[in-house]
Amino acid sequence: MKINAAEFRTNCFKILEKVRATHKEVIITKRGEPIAKLVHIAQKNKKDPLLGSMEGLVETVGDLTEPVIDPDAWEVD
Repeated sequence: MKINAAEFRTNCFKILEKVRATHKEVIITKRGEPIAKLVHIAQKNKKDPLLGSMEGLVETVGDLTEPVIDPDAWEVD
């Protein structure tokens, strides 16, 4: 997204919040020329919202490597 410096000055906090929420960069221009880029700063210790979001919500019961059904029930051709 590109915006001019006057618009950035007017809507600075709204634009900062939008960058924080969407992680999309904003190019700030002056007289049509890019002068600055506003980007989201990634936090190294923060967990990915998709990966690991279900952590702690399920419980493993039993042995995951044990067959689910009796091995004698398998048909072999």
